[in-house]
Amino acid sequence: MLRPNTLNKRNKLLLTALCSGLVATAFGTTLEAQAKKSKKSDKAAATKTDNKAAAKERLTEGVKLLMFKNSRAALAKFNEALRLDPDFALAYANRANVCMLMDNPKEAIADATKAISLNPNLAAAYVNRSWAYNKTRQYDKAIADCDKAIALKSDLIMAYTNRSHAYNQLEKHDLALKDCNKIISLNPNFPMAYLNRAHTNIGLGNFKDAVTDCNKVIELNPHLSKAYLNRGHARRELGQLDEAMTDIDKAISMNGKLASAYYNRSRIYEAKADQDLEKAKKLGFVHQVDDD
Repeated sequence: MLRPNTLNKRNKLLLTALCSGLVATAFGTTLEAQAKKSKKSDKAAATKTDNKAAAKERLTEGVKLLMFKNSRAALAKFNEALRLDPDFALAYANRANVCMLMDNPKEAIADATKAISLNPNLAAAYVNRSWAYNKTRQYDKAIADCDKAIALKSDLIMAYTNRSHAYNQLEKHDLALKDCNKIISLNPNFPMAYLNRAHTNIGLGNFKDAVTDCNKVIELNPHLSKAYLNRGHARRELGQLDEAMTDIDKAISMNGKLASAYYNRSRIYEAKADQDLEKAKKLGFVHQVDDD
């Protein structure tokens, strides 16, 4: 028979062993839970990394599609990139570009603004938003965005292009001329630089220079209707009415929605009518009003 003291010691040992077992079990359970949590965290991190990589691939594919002027397919790629990585600033900036190509300037502004909120140093986002601001006639905002883009990257041709357009619309032709000249110094074979400079020279009254610039545009890209429009306008101002009419007719045949082309043609008709009237007078024609 065990003595009471012996029983107490034995019970204490059993209790200690039981508690130790419970602690060990609890500790083991905690470690297992932490391991599972760590695995989930690692898996989530791996998934996020994989998604970011896949998003970059979709972006690259979208940019390539844009190069082939497949805007709708490019849009689908950029949408997929943003589904995979909702904080992908460059995808928003590129989708803004597509929105402009699809004539959705408000959506372009929203996407470019989102891109800027995610990455305030993304020059392309400012350029694309300036394009949209020009389209919606918010020229001061367009200029501010171009200024920011140029501050971030001083050789961005499209930033100078968009700013020159905004300056022209605000009749700040001297500033527009500086931007056009800067573009040409960066890329002497960029047709839009000469087209914008032709517009600028018309605004400055330099009509011969405008004709020269339009000739260069047509040499580089004969499919730009506004080159013929601007040359026709400049030739009209120079009194070269037949040549002006040929250019305006060409512009309208290429793009029947150029309102200013029809206006210029009406002015040519008016000027030719005045010429004919003067010639008639020199030949002795006297206009008579019939008496009732």
